[in-house]
Amino acid sequence: MQGTPFPLDLSGLAQSLYAQGSEEAILSRLMERIAPANRFCVDIGASDGLRNSNTALLLRERGWQGVLVEGSAYRYEKLAANYGGERRVMLRHERVQPDTVAQLLADANAPQEFDLLSIDIDGNDYWIWRALDAYRPRIVVIEYNPYYAPPERWVMCYNPAHEWDGSTYYGASLESLYHLGQRMGYELVCCDDMGNNAFFVRRDLYALLGIDNNAPSVLFRPAMYKVRYVGNNTFLSGHPYRYGPAEAI
Repeated sequence: MQGTPFPLDLSGLAQSLYAQGSEEAILSRLMERIAPANRFCVDIGASDGLRNSNTALLLRERGWQGVLVEGSAYRYEKLAANYGGERRVMLRHERVQPDTVAQLLADANAPQEFDLLSIDIDGNDYWIWRALDAYRPRIVVIEYNPYYAPPERWVMCYNPAHEWDGSTYYGASLESLYHLGQRMGYELVCCDDMGNNAFFVRRDLYALLGIDNNAPSVLFRPAMYKVRYVGNNTFLSGHPYRYGPAEAI
């Protein structure tokens, strides 16, 4: 009889080559337990495909296939310059919406159970993930809003024209994403140390990680990505606060 696996070790994580913080190291350790099945990823909000990318290492250096989606014309131009000649990578210039995202993946021939979904669109992230219930990626990385700590449920109201203005008005709280994941059959695994991204795995794979307690209150990490050092003092500047319509779901 197989024993309980040792808890997933997320200590001593290295800084990423492309991603913003420790995302690449976290994914590497997850995939030591959850072996990729088809080495296919989908990146919604891919930007230029290099800077702060959760998929660039896999696509550029590990031979993965994938779909990179970017809505900004400026960023898509850079994305096309970086990946335009790569046959394994499909590029889509589209501002994804909940009623179009599933068809976009279908048109790109994404497997129903692909290995990695990354969502970072600085706004309607919650609504996009919720709309992808026909797909069952093994691992999901999604940006959360660290300015709303557990147990607060906070989701930006869906706005098809939303463009992030650099403020705290974007996305969804970790607590809200946790409960969405629960309804969709996913378990929270961790957050990166900078307070950017939450990592989820499909529930049928969760037992492989040996995690005892995945409550948002335990795994939450505050925003640590605007740290300034002045003399012997450390300051967290963060994003300027802005109120906007939201839902407590």
